[in-house]
Amino acid sequence: MEVDVYNNNKMETIKQKGYWFYAKDVIKNQNIQSSFQIPAAVYLKIGAIVMLVRNIIAEEGLCNGTIGTVILIENNAVWVNMNKKEVKIECVKEEILDCSHAVVGSRFGLPLKLAFPFTVHKAQGSTMNKAVVQFNSKAFNNSLYYVSLSRVCNINDIFIIINNKLDLRKIFRSIIFDSDVLEFYKKYM
Repeated sequence: MEVDVYNNNKMETIKQKGYWFYAKDVIKNQNIQSSFQIPAAVYLKIGAIVMLVRNIIAEEGLCNGTIGTVILIENNAVWVNMNKKEVKIECVKEEILDCSHAVVGSRFGLPLKLAFPFTVHKAQGSTMNKAVVQFNSKAFNNSLYYVSLSRVCNINDIFIIINNKLDLRKIFRSIIFDSDVLEFYKKYM
């Protein structure tokens, strides 16, 4: 929820015209409505920071989690600067299958969401040049601390927002690691 509020506040600071993109759903089972990766609606402006939520062309680096900046908005597509390339992102179809592989729902929509900030879960597996992390004690556990702190290659490129230093000390003390990992680093790094 905090990520959504922050994204909406950042969008308000962009003085460009905004455009809504609405997905089209075909739902055979109402229980799967919230299971789609593609958002039901996304509001975009030129200059917005966005993230792909589906693999588009993985071999070109256009995969789930790739971040870019909106540079042009067309009727049914958005041009985004991703991986130092201008990429046209169009609506795609996402299907949800049941255990017998029958389609129980589909969504046709823009595979983008706002990403001024994003959750640690979404950052997992990514490497970033710089990161600003805001620890929220309601949402974090020991493994999420590690995931958030290990997204950058250089410790000087991570910035932590926290209410007080005592909380930060508790967090650092709570992070544990496997002794096999430590031995690996001693041996190979």
